[in-house]
Parts: sequence; structure tokens; C-alpha cells
Amino acid sequence: MGRLKWGTLNKRVRLSVFSFDVHASIVIGFALHWTWVWVTFWSSAFYSVSPQVGQAAGVMTLEPLWLLSLLTNVLGYGALFVLSKRRRVFGRSMTAPLCAGAVTLVGTMLVSYPSAATFGDAASFVYMLGALLTGVGSAVEVVLWGELLSILGARQTIVYSVLATIAGSAFYLLITFLPGQAARFLTALLPVAEMWLFTRRQNMVRNARIAAADESPRDGAGSQPPTRGTVRNALLEIAGISLFFGLSYGVMKGFFVLGTETLITVRDYLNIAALILGAAAILVTTSVFRMDFRHMTYQVALPLMAAGFIFISLDYPLDLIGFAAHQMGYQYFYIIIWALWAILTRKLNVPVARFACISMTALMAGQLGGSIIGAQLISLATDRYTMAIVAACSVFVILLVALFAFESPFPESGWGVFHPLVRDDAAPKFRRSLEALAELRGLSPRETQVFELLAKGRNCSFISAQLVISEETAKTHIKKIYRKFGVHSQQALLDMIELDGKCG
Repeated sequence: MGRLKWGTLNKRVRLSVFSFDVHASIVIGFALHWTWVWVTFWSSAFYSVSPQVGQAAGVMTLEPLWLLSLLTNVLGYGALFVLSKRRRVFGRSMTAPLCAGAVTLVGTMLVSYPSAATFGDAASFVYMLGALLTGVGSAVEVVLWGELLSILGARQTIVYSVLATIAGSAFYLLITFLPGQAARFLTALLPVAEMWLFTRRQNMVRNARIAAADESPRDGAGSQPPTRGTVRNALLEIAGISLFFGLSYGVMKGFFVLGTETLITVRDYLNIAALILGAAAILVTTSVFRMDFRHMTYQVALPLMAAGFIFISLDYPLDLIGFAAHQMGYQYFYIIIWALWAILTRKLNVPVARFACISMTALMAGQLGGSIIGAQLISLATDRYTMAIVAACSVFVILLVALFAFESPFPESGWGVFHPLVRDDAAPKFRRSLEALAELRGLSPRETQVFELLAKGRNCSFISAQLVISEETAKTHIKKIYRKFGVHSQQALLDMIELDGKCG
């Protein structure tokens, strides 16, 4: 790794392998979000306080918190998708993170202590209300983080996701080792801390000039606005593959709905190990093998998930190994999705919220439907032979999807042509990339001129003479540029430009 500079959350951690500065406040805030998700929905910390609701709905023994929160997630993301046509950037408002953190806090508290309502059947009502609130709050949080990370670019999104996965796994282990009451109370506080850390970097979203309805391509940029068909095809493709991965994950979760407490505990800890391995795998495939996103999805993520279904039909502990392999593939794909938001919003000049909401709507809907299907299948698979048939059918479907989806009917407008680490040395395109980066980071026209000269390796004296400004004025512009890009030196800025999704 590189040099570590810790002091406050605003200090940066320099990763020499990626040659840019990482804000610890973003890493920890993003990690807290994932920790909240994992403890609330994956661990058994909240299941012991769950009232018996939802059983009559024919969904077997799936947790009411899981079902209700997913349902509200789907509705919440759908509503945000519609709102994104008018409010194209949610993260510019201070109200959004405050409301999201407060709603998620209240919802988590209600599902943590439903028995506090002592009259009639109020406990079940309180629990259901809390589950619904967690779905709404977490949906807004995801969109906010998606907007912030997309501004930083696909590469930084991948690095932040990997670091947040590792940090979140450590937080998860610490919380799950606490007594039940303490674990639930601490988990309820995570959304507030997460959104507070988000506000520490909210100025990045406010300063960024994200695509707006009345914006047109910059003069001289040489780029054409995307057609409606191009945007529609990209939305359909990312929604379709998200729906499939969500279904696959939901089915796998449903397979364990009737597991023993010991089995679930072991599964949860294996799950954490799989998350870290999946995050590490995406670093290898992007930095070493330089795979494009389509190959990463269909040649890495899908085979891992298919392997999970093969092992799931075997005896303990091989079935748990299958779950871990499947989860590794899912986490791998989940990070890809976040990186794709950054790529697509720049390439197609479309707000991040559009891609984030449509893909998360499909992903959550898939998880909801898949978990119900998986729970029903496991109840019917009374022997290993039947389970083997179910597993074989699942693998067959995954392979079919990998085969036909890879040959997308609209590859030119889809996301498969985007490479996370492929360099393009064409000078005109390089200049257009610099202009796009300057606009995204909210640079003024003069700062953009200074930025272009810095990108060519010019020093302060040259910039001063070239732009006919004093050296002090040039130094002031340079400092502002460094601050907006989160770097401390010209070399770090050059490294970031080289590794950016549009320039690197």
C-alpha cells in the first residue's frame, strides 16, 4: 500500500497502486451503509424480535423485515426514478441526507423494539411500519452515495467499494459479537453517522456540474448528445441484468430459509469472507486482466453464481461453500453496477439517479421475487435428488443468460464496450475528456484553462505566462483545482487523469 495519513476523517489515505487520494470519510461512511444492510438483513440480530407477521401470505418463514423492506425499496426506487426527471441531482439538498438518516434511524428503532407497544396487536403494526421506513430511507441513501461516487469516476468507485467492503466487514463482525440489545441499538445509529459523513463531502455533489435538462454539449467538445433510443437501451440493459442477478440472489437466500440457527450463523460468517474475496477479485480483473464490464459480468460474476448452485445441492459443508461462491459473484457484480453508474452518466450525459434507481428497482424486485421462489422450492425439495434437479435447472438458466445476454442486441449503446482501465491516447479525445472532468468537478472557465495546462505537465510559472496572470493568482487557481479533485500535488492530479474512466 502507500503512505497512510490518519488524523481526522478528512485526512486522505494514499494508495500508490491507484495513484490517487482516498477520503477516509467516504470510505467509512459508505462502509457504515453496508454494515447497516448486512446486520439488519443478513444477520440474526433482528430476527429474534420479529413478530409473527406475513406467515398467512404464503411466503413460508421468510423474515417480515426482509419482505417488507424490499417491497418498500422497490416502490422507493421507482418513485425516485420518476422524480429524477425533474430533480436530477438529489444530493445537492441538505434535506435529503438528513431525512434519509432520520427515517432509517426511526425505522430501525421500530423493528428493534416493537414490543415497546403494549396495547393490542400494536407490536406487529410497529414492526411493519419500521420495516417500511427502513426501505424508504435506505433507498434515498443509496442514490445519494451513487451520485457522490459517480462524480469521482468509475475507478475511484471501485476502490471505495472495495475499501468499504473490507471496513464494513470488520464493523459487521464487531457488532454481531455484541449482545442482541446493544447490537440492534448500535445498528440503528449507523444511518445517522453514515449520512453525517456524507454531508462532510456533499460539497463535491454541489460543485459538480451534473447533466441538466437544459444543458447542451459544450462548443468545441465534438460530442453529440445521445439519442433517446441510446439512453433507453442502456437503461433496459442495466435493468435487465440487475433483475436477473437479484432473482439469483433471492433464490439462494430462500434456499436457507429453513436452515438451523447454527447453519445460518456459519453461513453469515462465510458470507463476510465471500464479500471480501469478491471485492478483491474485481481489483484483480480490472487492474491486471483489464477486462471490460461485459466480460467481468458474464465471464466472472455469472460463473461464480452458477458454481454456487452446483454446490448447494451437496451435503454440508459443501452447500455453504456454494452459498459463499454465489455471494462472491453477487458482490462482484454489485460493485460493477456502482462503477457503471459513473461510466454511463458521463458517456450518455444522463443524471446518475436515472441509472441508480432503475437498476436498484430491478435488483430489489428480483431479490423479493427470488427469495419467495427459493423458499417455496426448498420446501418442495424433500431429498437430495430433487435438490440436484433444482440446482441443475438454476445453472442451466444462468448459462443461457450468459450466452444470449453477452450477444447484446445493442452493443454500441450498451455498457459492455466500456473498459475500466483502458487508456486512450488520442489527443482530441484526451482534451474532450479533460473538459468533461473539469465540468464534472465544477471548475470555473479560468480553472479549466489552468487544469488543462496542469494536465500537460506545465508548472506555475509557465501557466502564469501563458494565461497572462500573476503567479499568485495561478497558485490560487491550482490550489482550488487540487481541492476539488481531492489531491495534494500535480503528480497526483496527473495520475488521477490517467486512471479516470474517460481519460485512462
